[in-house]
Amino acid sequence: MLSGCTATADAPGRSGTTGPVEASATPDPALGAACAEFWGDPDYTDPLSRVVLDRAATAADVGPSDPSFYALTGDDIEAAFAQAPAVARTSAGVLADWFRTEPEQGAEADRAGFRAAWEGVAGTCQDVSAAAGWVVAPGADGTKPATLVCADVFDTPGTLTRFGNANVLTSNMFKLVGLEPRQVPADRTEDLQATADLLAAEIAAVDDGAVRAALEPVRAPFQQALDGDTWSEGLRGPLTELAAACDAAGYSSPETGEIIDGADIGATAARPGDTDHGGQA
Repeated sequence: MLSGCTATADAPGRSGTTGPVEASATPDPALGAACAEFWGDPDYTDPLSRVVLDRAATAADVGPSDPSFYALTGDDIEAAFAQAPAVARTSAGVLADWFRTEPEQGAEADRAGFRAAWEGVAGTCQDVSAAAGWVVAPGADGTKPATLVCADVFDTPGTLTRFGNANVLTSNMFKLVGLEPRQVPADRTEDLQATADLLAAEIAAVDDGAVRAALEPVRAPFQQALDGDTWSEGLRGPLTELAAACDAAGYSSPETGEIIDGADIGATAARPGDTDHGGQA
């Protein structure tokens, strides 16, 4: 009898309850398909959500000159959820309408409204999509899929992060600590802290030990700069190791050349006091 009560109390979704646990409803296949298309589970290769973030970030600059382009994003969102249950279609419609009305406002576009609509779509998908679930709220440490963590680092626009732009995290990191050795900018403390915090959260969350270990050296130059050592050895080596760990975990990471294409190469500089500049421009 005691074991029966314990099993009931510990059942997922019924913590602290007593009595028989009802069988959980089978997720709607149409909802699962729509959410997978939007969020990209489980491999996160070119999901629609990434396009949505990119275009929301560029709307301030480009929206007024080409609102019809952004309206097409709204069409794509509704098409992805066309066969989903009504509640999902409704939340997708709110996000789609943002792209039909706000980009033409340019810098005055309602970014808070975008975030709310984005989180609304996540809320309807959280039971069938790991990516959506992590948008709604962080999960337990060690439970975030490595493929999702790798996508967050290498390929997801920073629209809703501290940076608020369409650049992926690696590109934003290069502006701070470089791909190659460089002096860390003295006036970017808040960006350094935000990046260190973001990487710390990913390190705690990821479910793969090798990816976790590879993220530590990526975070190191940010923490070192915050601690007073403002010379960075650059991220070329750490990101190469992270890409290898992500590949092993099942995520198709960018090639080294693709990472370099996004780097702030011009920021490379010699360590103060060095006389050998290696032919730098």
